[in-house]
Amino acid sequence: MRSVLLLFVLASALAAQSTAVLAALATGSYFPLDVGDRWVYRIDDRLVTGSYQTWRVDRTATYNGTTYSVIAIEGPGSFYWESWFRADSTGKIYQPSGAGEVLFLDPSGQAAPSAELQVTGKGGGYATSLGTFPDTLAYSDRLNSLDLETGTLARGIGLLTSNTQMLSGSSGGFTQGRTLVEATVAGGIHFPAPVPSVQLGMESLSLNVSGQKATNCAVPCYFVACGLVPGADPPGTYKPCAQARVGLANWPAAASRAVRVQFVAPDGTTRFDQTLNLDASPAESVIFVQVPLYSAPNLGLPAGLYQLLAKTVDGTAQSALVVQVQ
Repeated sequence: MRSVLLLFVLASALAAQSTAVLAALATGSYFPLDVGDRWVYRIDDRLVTGSYQTWRVDRTATYNGTTYSVIAIEGPGSFYWESWFRADSTGKIYQPSGAGEVLFLDPSGQAAPSAELQVTGKGGGYATSLGTFPDTLAYSDRLNSLDLETGTLARGIGLLTSNTQMLSGSSGGFTQGRTLVEATVAGGIHFPAPVPSVQLGMESLSLNVSGQKATNCAVPCYFVACGLVPGADPPGTYKPCAQARVGLANWPAAASRAVRVQFVAPDGTTRFDQTLNLDASPAESVIFVQVPLYSAPNLGLPAGLYQLLAKTVDGTAQSALVVQVQ
């Protein structure tokens, strides 16, 4: 009976997780290493509060006949470093060394005295700004004779937070902390920073109108008698257009959701102007719209650099893209 109750509690907890957390859990790794994975950390230390550091799996590379994932670490400032890691079939993480390999992490929970990261506990329900992670490992890492790092790894996303302390007399205490603020893992599972934003996108930033490579939004004749009914364009008509995406993410409930979209020519004239009313989704609200790239049928816009603008009607936020029309 007790096991049934525990299973019910676990199923309820997992059901409450976000889609991104559930997708990440399915990957199984406490230390993801897919090329393209990216993490952004807020860094606090004794000199600066609130600087940022990006970790990114740039590529794979071979050392002594073994393939590793290469993590590039950038920031704060001009700091740049690379670290090499590989995972085996059991989830253990290794790093290359002059003497072969060293064990970096054994997530199994078994004693692993030789590992760089020592697992000190296993838990769940770890809440962050990116979601609540139900499967986590606490670890410690003796960086040197004076510095001890402790932190938390979550299955599916990796390092959530860390804290380094100097273990000495009057100069001892906190030296650096990391907090995950955004991540992309496993080929496209996104954990965006939960900040209010106006998002603007265009299908391409270079649109070939003169060569008739842009999408044709002319309406063809769909039935025999369509020539007698308004709506269809004559055969051979070219009305180039492009798809734009407008979104609000993590938008305050009381803020304006009316967004004005404009396409502005190099001479400052507005070639497209439409106000969109986005829905009240608490996470993300998105509308797609076709932007015409012609002034009349078969007369495309002149070549040049145009601006696609999106601005909330109340003026609180805006976004812009520069688009090359050829």
